Amino acid sequence: MCMPEVRAECFNPTLLYAFINVADCEKTMSYHVHDFTEVKIILAGNFTYVIDDVRYEVTKGNIVIVKPGLKHLKIIPEGVQVEEFNYALGDFQIKNLPPNYLIEPDAGIIYSMPLFQPDILKCVNETLSEQEKNEPYCDLMIKASILKLTSLLYRGMNANKDKSEKARLNFANSEKTNVVNTILEYLSQNYMKPISLYRLAHNMYLSPVYISKIFKEETGESPINHLIRIRLTKANELLNAGNIPIKTVARNVGYEDAYYFSKLYKKYYGIPPSVEKRASVIS
Repeated sequence: MCMPEVRAECFNPTLLYAFINVADCEKTMSYHVHDFTEVKIILAGNFTYVIDDVRYEVTKGNIVIVKPGLKHLKIIPEGVQVEEFNYALGDFQIKNLPPNYLIEPDAGIIYSMPLFQPDILKCVNETLSEQEKNEPYCDLMIKASILKLTSLLYRGMNANKDKSEKARLNFANSEKTNVVNTILEYLSQNYMKPISLYRLAHNMYLSPVYISKIFKEETGESPINHLIRIRLTKANELLNAGNIPIKTVARNVGYEDAYYFSKLYKKYYGIPPSVEKRASVIS
């Protein structure tokens, strides 16, 4: 969800109403629809909102943003009393949004903003207090409180978006780390067997390009180069451990072709395995 671009100089909606609504299961209401945005802050009760034929379970602390054109209806269980603060805004246009939309058409409907709850409730109480006192300029005070409340909703939605994005990135990073660790463990335990990038990818139900990319990001080398390094390190240990034929050493670390193994070993250590083996025997 992209946050709408709202600026003070161009956001001056009409406050259509703001009131506390108390209801129970005996208060019936038919499906209805508005051409403006209605915001509902749930103050008490657990019940159901049906919005465009989708059921949403709501409870104290939830905020429901009913966008223009959405049919909605409350379903209250028997014995439950619902208390909610409702306000509605109309006659406004936010850049890149349809008329009277506070948020994008495909944005969510139910929100929870525990960190902003105290300030949100303060705005609600300020509004109700001004309505009750009904003093001069109370309409300006009420609208100021509602605009502040709306700003808090934007802050809360933005905080939730950032939190969701961080969680997604953390999950993605964790997933990458798990994949790489799995590859490292597999190579360490199976270096003596035939291994290819394709086989690695097939075993993990991932693409060869993907595992090669994330492995290099995490380790600085490709999976195959890491495998070669493991094999040649093990080969060096075997050559220095005793008088083992080079062909046997090659097979023991996963190479059937002793000539190819010797070329790799010389490239990695600077000397051929035969020299390494002689030096080990002499010492």
